[in-house]
Amino acid sequence: MHTSFNNKSIAVLPFLTIGDKENEYFSDGITEEIINALTKIEGLKVTARTSSFFYKNKPLDARHIGNELGVETLLEGSIRCIKERVRITAQLIRTDNGFHIWSENFDRNLTDIFALQDEISLLIADKIRENFGHLEVQDSLVDHPNISPEAYGQYLRAKSLAGGFNKDDIRKGINLLKKITEQYPNFVLGYVHMHYAYNSMAAGGLMPVKEAFEIGEKYLEKAQQLNMELPEVYHSLGWHVLNRDWDFKNAVAYLKKAIALKPNYADAHQKLFITLILEGNLTQADHHIKEAYKLDPLYDLNNYFMGYNSYIKRDHEKVRTYFKKCFELNPKFLVGYGIYALALLDQNRPNTILEVAKTIPDMEGAQTERRIMRTLALSAKGVEEECRTELSELTQLIKTDSKERVRFFLIFVYTKIHQYEKALDLIDEGISRKEPLMTLLKVDPLLKPLHSEERFKNALGKIFALSNANEREEPEKTVIHLLSPTDADTFMTQLKNYMTEEMPFLKADISLRNLAGEINLHPNKLSWLLNEKLGQNFNDFINSHRVEHFKEIALLPANSHITLLGLAYDSGFNSKTVFNTFFKKETGMTPKQWVNSQR
Repeated sequence: MHTSFNNKSIAVLPFLTIGDKENEYFSDGITEEIINALTKIEGLKVTARTSSFFYKNKPLDARHIGNELGVETLLEGSIRCIKERVRITAQLIRTDNGFHIWSENFDRNLTDIFALQDEISLLIADKIRENFGHLEVQDSLVDHPNISPEAYGQYLRAKSLAGGFNKDDIRKGINLLKKITEQYPNFVLGYVHMHYAYNSMAAGGLMPVKEAFEIGEKYLEKAQQLNMELPEVYHSLGWHVLNRDWDFKNAVAYLKKAIALKPNYADAHQKLFITLILEGNLTQADHHIKEAYKLDPLYDLNNYFMGYNSYIKRDHEKVRTYFKKCFELNPKFLVGYGIYALALLDQNRPNTILEVAKTIPDMEGAQTERRIMRTLALSAKGVEEECRTELSELTQLIKTDSKERVRFFLIFVYTKIHQYEKALDLIDEGISRKEPLMTLLKVDPLLKPLHSEERFKNALGKIFALSNANEREEPEKTVIHLLSPTDADTFMTQLKNYMTEEMPFLKADISLRNLAGEINLHPNKLSWLLNEKLGQNFNDFINSHRVEHFKEIALLPANSHITLLGLAYDSGFNSKTVFNTFFKKETGMTPKQWVNSQR
């Protein structure tokens, strides 16, 4: 799978645990927090945790990972815990050539771990903008979660389970989260993900809607009381009002707020996609699912939604590609099978539906899903007796906890066999119970035979009473200038004078942050100044001065006994590769060719 590159981009690979494997939870927590910290930086594409952790314990080449994830840089490293001390080794690598941009060792007390995560995240952000261009970086990126590293590791496991989209995993995740919040009652994210788990079960028809919403809402209220300004809380609010209230307007507002607070928030883009596509806003929806997919291409839910997007647009080839990938990543993604069956029904491939149904792993709800798929397939095959028998068996399941899911798919069966009144009866019943799956009806291509029915139009009017489908798109963001034209000119003059007089580029370890301090300018403003006024990133700016200095000293007779590489080091370069590559980029010649041309 090839993904296009974005040069301000990074994937943080899971840090290796050196020594006691019991500390693996700790390494995963470090990785997760660095990812979370970097996602706060607008303009930096950060691969989400799910896709980064796909490569855990898989020794793959940096170029391969960069190509698959579409990122220009990778952060990798290792962690060793010894008693109350921790040693972290981290390297930032270019994926186009495997070159190490930066590496460093950190030795700290375990009590300083969140401060250490902040330090590493800020260093990474600095190195990326020094090499690739302007980014605005906050002075601090890591929020202390106020729980122990051990509990944080358990939270990561629970979060993954709670987002599993099958009952077995979700329940395990909820139980773990309950234990964590009992021990740490002010841990906001624990409540956020318990709410998400119940909301997802309601949305997928995995448990009775009323019960799921009532339980989940209590956890969301607790999260709001603790910290209303977390992007994860806004994300949950958006998902909540969409599924429970069918309030599309507020869902969009909450999800956009989550993205404003956390620009690389793949899950918020993903939920914004589903909110918009259900209303029929296909263009904006397509943009947001593609953003989510770029940020997290190896997440089962993103592949599922890409498949659903392709189904609604009737792009048959992509339907198979994305659903296949979804089930490869997670065969237990139960709620995806029925929707895939609808897409196959749209392609008139009932035999494929029957084949896929056989591949569903054994778990709670699997038998119901297989029966749904068999009934859908038989409705297309035209085998009346078999279809009638299967339909009767499926209808009996409306009395079970899967009633919402069963009711939803029966609508498609009755539509397929032209019993439109029965399909409309089921729709009316689903709407009266405010079942979230009813929101999928408007854009589904299989229900076009119902579009001319007055009852169907009235049903859609009830579902989309709080829709923003007819509202105009938001205007493009205004470009913000960090310095006024006068201040920009003043600081540019000051910078040029400082470079000429003090020659800070001769220091191999000069950084944007250090240089900004020398001229009393915030690092964000210096980064912006270099990019806007000179069209250069920090490294190119510094290296261009180093090249000019090299040219001066290379032609001095007094230096004829010194090698060109030695003169490069005297000019501030600390890498032969960087020197040769940059010199040729600037002059079109190798250093040796240039020196010979001057003699």
